[in-house]
Amino acid sequence: MKFAGVANSTWYSQKNKVCSDGRRKNKGRPFPGYSMDCNGDIIPDELIAEALKGYRDRKEFINGGGCKKLSAYLLRDYNYRVNHKKVYRLCKENKLLLPGKKKRQKNRHKKMSQNRIITEPLQMWELDLKYGYIHGEKRFFFVMAIIDVCMRFIVDYYVGLRCTGKDLAFTLSCALKKFDIPEKNQLVIRSDNGPQMTSKVFINHIEDLGEKQILHELIPVRTPNKNAHIEAFNSILEIEFFQPRYFNSYGQAYKEVVDFINFYNYRRVHSSLGMKTPMEVYNSYKMKEELKISPVKV
Repeated sequence: MKFAGVANSTWYSQKNKVCSDGRRKNKGRPFPGYSMDCNGDIIPDELIAEALKGYRDRKEFINGGGCKKLSAYLLRDYNYRVNHKKVYRLCKENKLLLPGKKKRQKNRHKKMSQNRIITEPLQMWELDLKYGYIHGEKRFFFVMAIIDVCMRFIVDYYVGLRCTGKDLAFTLSCALKKFDIPEKNQLVIRSDNGPQMTSKVFINHIEDLGEKQILHELIPVRTPNKNAHIEAFNSILEIEFFQPRYFNSYGQAYKEVVDFINFYNYRRVHSSLGMKTPMEVYNSYKMKEELKISPVKV
């Protein structure tokens, strides 16, 4: 503005000037105030507004008939050619718009997580996904693990370049075949709200198993502490496995993931387990020995 010799206040006052029709200056062409019928005759906006009010006075249009449909009705009943955008403006000016519909959050899975106390293995499993990076191929891969909350044992896992609800359902089925869930226990599966966990394939798979055998819980949004044990495993996977390694190929990454999870289950001790490995705790449970593990609050 200094180059044109105009004060800043003058420039901005003219720039923000409001036109007589309520719009700011230079915001599109002015409203013509009329439309045309099929014969090319001029129809004032007032007549169009009266026709719209007539529709809204009818019971069929009190809660029905959007702007596009009203535009079609005007053409059919009055031969008025009115764009649906203009119909929207006229309805808004005359307070004829329908109340906005509230977007309902989809909740295909209604079972949210509950506070529980886990006293022995095979009562609750947690599952989650973790990304790894293949440096030699410059792409990511998935590691999906299922952990037993009580004994910190990875009951099964999946490694792949992609992970779908079908892969998750298959991995869970394999885990259930490996372990005999006591009839007294209703195994609880806890997960976050990821697309694999809330997919129709996985939810239908859980329903086919029956709620008497297995119950799937979803943690609330932004509460990873509700899924703390698998999150802790993912942290171990990141710090002790991914960070010190360089993967040239997916085959190498797959093999080393398998080796690390075997190390985690069979040789890595846990302070929360009294410096025992998850496999030692599981063997004690199978031998019906007394487990010296504090109950787990989840």
